[in-house]
Amino acid sequence: MVIRTTLAVLFLVGLAYLGGHPRVRAWEERWRVAHVVTAGFPFVLLGLAARHPAVGVVTAPVLAQLGTLFGFALGWIGLVAGFRFDPRLLGGLPPGVAGIVGLATSIPCACVALLTGLALLSISGVPAHLPTLARDALILGTAGAMTAKTGARLLGAAESAGLVSRIARIEELVGVLGLAAVAAYFRPQAGGWQLPGTAWLLLTVGLGAAAGLLMYAMLSTARSRPELVVLTLGSVSFAAGVAGCLRLSPIGVTFLAGALLANFPGVHRAALGAALRRLERPVYLLSLFAIGALWDPSDWRGWVVMPVFMAARLIGKRLGANAAAAWGGLRLGPREREALAVAPMGPLAIAIVVNAHLLYPDLASSLIAPAVVGGGILTEVVVQLVTRGKLSTMEREAGAVGRIAAPRPAASAAGSREAIG
Repeated sequence: MVIRTTLAVLFLVGLAYLGGHPRVRAWEERWRVAHVVTAGFPFVLLGLAARHPAVGVVTAPVLAQLGTLFGFALGWIGLVAGFRFDPRLLGGLPPGVAGIVGLATSIPCACVALLTGLALLSISGVPAHLPTLARDALILGTAGAMTAKTGARLLGAAESAGLVSRIARIEELVGVLGLAAVAAYFRPQAGGWQLPGTAWLLLTVGLGAAAGLLMYAMLSTARSRPELVVLTLGSVSFAAGVAGCLRLSPIGVTFLAGALLANFPGVHRAALGAALRRLERPVYLLSLFAIGALWDPSDWRGWVVMPVFMAARLIGKRLGANAAAAWGGLRLGPREREALAVAPMGPLAIAIVVNAHLLYPDLASSLIAPAVVGGGILTEVVVQLVTRGKLSTMEREAGAVGRIAAPRPAASAAGSREAIG
């Protein structure tokens, strides 16, 4: 049993590494399934198959032992998101974008949390557990508020792609802060330090800053790329392990560390950025496998929450985009509003679900996991249906403009001059 599980994990890691290969990603771009939730759905199926009693590769004890691996994966995702975050994203944006990000993020989060919370309450029917239901609803709301930066590209909005992509990057910061706040104020019922929620939140910030300074001191001494990768792996393992022992969010801790690393001077930045980007996709695929292993398809409640999550997210995104256009302080055109309203779910939502399961063993994973993954796939289907016709129209308009703007042949131009003369 141990040998079979070990071989299965090694096979999964190798498959995830191949899934992040540039050729595979180019094929996904060609078929417009590059969104990680949709493209990585086979890993969800692998997780479901591995957890099935007939296969028995991933059982409940094995899944608990794999918590260390998943914690490292979450730490890596947080480090990637933090390293990608640049304060210049905020400084280079025109005035009013802060209001747009606030409205485009808070309204979908509140809408998803409210509607899914009502659905969870009606399914469970246990009002005594309202704090737990509120926690699960906030986790779903935080995950649903994440937007993939591919939204503008799907709509063909080349002129607004930069703005929408930068807003999606800022939304990642909001998602990380939301997850850190949930981990600080909704503490698991276990022994340990008894501190107020604000103290746990400040401890998350302090631990992230300390991890970032420690990583910077070690990476500055790296003399080769392999040494830098090894030091990075060790640093992420240490930071994620400490966060796990304190029941804090590994994503929040390593996000702060990555943000510090990205903004400190040093020759390690280019090599570290390349290594982080290379392993980002395989880590997300491993997270999808974990979600598949957590999903119980026989639980009908998960299938009920799934469409509620999708509908609540689309409604919230539409309301948020309209509110941002009306009161955000920045004039948004139709393409920008459409890119904000109809966009696939960001991959950080996957990490939020896995992180929530590690923090709260009592989490209703059979409800949360299918809601986010299934809702993300259904949203992708809706996005493709909505945008396919618009893409065709835009391509025809672009072709017509190109034909009008094309220079005429010399003979016809001369003939025109003769006719005018």
